[in-house]
Amino acid sequence: MKVDQLKYIDSMQFMNTSLASLTKNLGDNHPITTEYFKKQGYSSEQISLAYRKGIFPHEYIDSHDRFKETELPLIHEFHSVLGGIS
Repeated sequence: MKVDQLKYIDSMQFMNTSLASLTKNLGDNHPITTEYFKKQGYSSEQISLAYRKGIFPHEYIDSHDRFKETELPLIHEFHSVLGGIS
């Protein structure tokens, strides 16, 4: 899915391991990203959130208009037909 200049892709289609494994291999070594976020005024605690896996409502994001919403969806929208999240 493409939204303006951002393109959302399924990394498992072209990588031999998950993003979680790849970022775990980096450890705490994210100098370029960390420096960018620091210049934007984010705290170290906020920056650390960018380096961990989170929960994303994949089935809820069904159109470009969803990205324009300014509030989180209701908790029942955070489910996955893949299992493991409900």
